[in-house]
Amino acid sequence: MVMKKILLSVLGLVAYQGIAQQSFTGLRTSTYGGVLTTLSNPAHALGARPWDATLLSIDANLNSNAIGLNWDLEGSFNEFTKKLAAGEATSVNAGINADVVGPSFIVRVNKENAVGLVSRMRLMAGTTGIDANLLNALINGKKMDIDGFRNLEGISDMNLLANAFREIGAVWSYTAMNDGYNLLRVGVGVKLVQGTGSFRMGFEGVNANNFSLGKDSDGDMVLRVGNAKAEVRSGGLDVLNGSPDFFGTAATTVGVDLGVIYEYSEDGCPNCDGHVPYRFKVGVSLLDLGRLSYETNRNSYAYNLVNKSIKLNDIEKALKEADLRPKELGGTTFKSSLPTTLNVNLDYRFVDGVYLNFSSQLNMVPKNEYNAYYGNDFVLTPRYETHWGGGVFGAYLPISYNSVSSLNAGVALQVGPLVLGSRSVFGNLIGTAKELNAFVGLRFGNIYQ
Repeated sequence: MVMKKILLSVLGLVAYQGIAQQSFTGLRTSTYGGVLTTLSNPAHALGARPWDATLLSIDANLNSNAIGLNWDLEGSFNEFTKKLAAGEATSVNAGINADVVGPSFIVRVNKENAVGLVSRMRLMAGTTGIDANLLNALINGKKMDIDGFRNLEGISDMNLLANAFREIGAVWSYTAMNDGYNLLRVGVGVKLVQGTGSFRMGFEGVNANNFSLGKDSDGDMVLRVGNAKAEVRSGGLDVLNGSPDFFGTAATTVGVDLGVIYEYSEDGCPNCDGHVPYRFKVGVSLLDLGRLSYETNRNSYAYNLVNKSIKLNDIEKALKEADLRPKELGGTTFKSSLPTTLNVNLDYRFVDGVYLNFSSQLNMVPKNEYNAYYGNDFVLTPRYETHWGGGVFGAYLPISYNSVSSLNAGVALQVGPLVLGSRSVFGNLIGTAKELNAFVGLRFGNIYQ
């Protein structure tokens, strides 16, 4: 029962909490976003704030291609299980990404340079290709209505992957050119990344010809496998042995962020950097370069499944009875890439305070067994921002499209030291969203007058 419980618990986690795609949507590309803007491009450390500090900011998001989501999470999941039972779902992709920015700061040292220190923790989990009929069998078991054995049409390789890591890093931004009209900044971030853990459960070699589902004489659901490979592996966060250390360090590496920003201004004032808003801005960045190397925990195995029948009500017992003689993976090493992305940001100011921003986040990591990665994400954000003294008011309306949950619309606010919002709230309210997101943060600092 242990393996079934692990699978269902992680699937339940995917179905009940988490985030995906760009975090702190709207704020991360704003004029007065401070520390949060360095998450999208380290060159943003030189901006409209001579200094800025974040106490704590949290972004949590869940998305799925199959689960309609609103604030009634239990109701959302119950509706999804009804669709499973009715055969209205196919394959399930879902993602989690929890992003926590801890105490951090940026400060402009002089006209050309700014430096900062950013602390951050991330949890990323996701499923790809989970067959809806198989998921229905795991959840509903004997209640599932099925006659005989039938091939699982449309089934493909299935994976469940979770990665968690934390980081602390230095960021530096430099003004390479400023003639009053054209401004060019570059930025670099170097960070110590500590991997808490990586967990993967998956099938390979999956197709309709070698996977079929039915019931045995006792009415228990049985999965018949003609020829496929399966793996259960964890490193660091030891979920397989029931002793996870959520604050442990199982792997360490150095991560790198690179960025460049071009701004065009109409005032012709080379000494007004940070004081007078630009007309338009273009930014490009390559984030999270690096990878972690984990040692595999005990009770991690690779299986060759050839003409096997697996009882789904007790997967662990079924695998033992099948005498698979799995390959033990404990003590071996495996590598997990950081979620490297290419980010492009276009920002245009119509009149004072009124902007339109387009930002994209493109995955640059191969989607192999262990790599952490973001889905491709595109966000269009009209916004209004103004300031008084050291205070800021900002209103943001992000409209986003990503490769898992499709189209979403939300709202974000920045009022003095408080930032809060959701990139999916409008869809959640009217019942059309397949994403559930919320973020909140507390920061303080100063701006140029």
